[in-house]
Amino acid sequence: MNGKVVSLNIKLPEQVQASGRSFFTGYNKIPQQEPVFLHKTHFEGDGVGDTVHHGGFDQAVCVYPYECYEKWNAELELDTPLVIPSFGENITPLGFLEDDVYIGDVIQMGEAVVQITQPRQPCNTLASILCRPDMIKRVVDTGRTGYYLRVLKEGLVTAGDEMVRIEKHPAGISVTEANQIKYGFEKDPAKIQRLIDVKELAENFRQSLIKKT
Repeated sequence: MNGKVVSLNIKLPEQVQASGRSFFTGYNKIPQQEPVFLHKTHFEGDGVGDTVHHGGFDQAVCVYPYECYEKWNAELELDTPLVIPSFGENITPLGFLEDDVYIGDVIQMGEAVVQITQPRQPCNTLASILCRPDMIKRVVDTGRTGYYLRVLKEGLVTAGDEMVRIEKHPAGISVTEANQIKYGFEKDPAKIQRLIDVKELAENFRQSLIKKT
């Protein structure tokens, strides 16, 4: 499976006013043209505002697929189309949709090697920045959540770099299926346990599933 980094986006956290509230966030990321070094927990010059719920080794990189933008712009009928990175992602990839990638997949991205750990969970920041209170439900219902990566090998990443899946996880549980389990669309206990048993799954995500069983 091959694709590419369409956009690489970073931003240090800042105080933001949106949808009538003020909050500290690194959501408003800026596309970069020069190579950026990917550390174990973050891109150089990037950060998160809510360190309780975001960031760390299992959420070092936030990914949101390029193809989702066209779908949202067709559905939302906005006066101004959404532009990259409107979903606050670090990496906007071409060819790595939620249906097509699996928890535990290993991907070469520039000099770095990364691994898919969990779906992204939409939060109030997304709804506030986009000024769409309905966006959390829409993202969950469509399964267009994006996902997180952990860093197996640090290195430079540049917009335009090729992305290659170098290991497909044998369990074959897609990000889409993980979303269906997380949000209760998939209720089969055996399928839920199968995801829990994937050792590469982010630990916080695993614990949230265990609490529901």
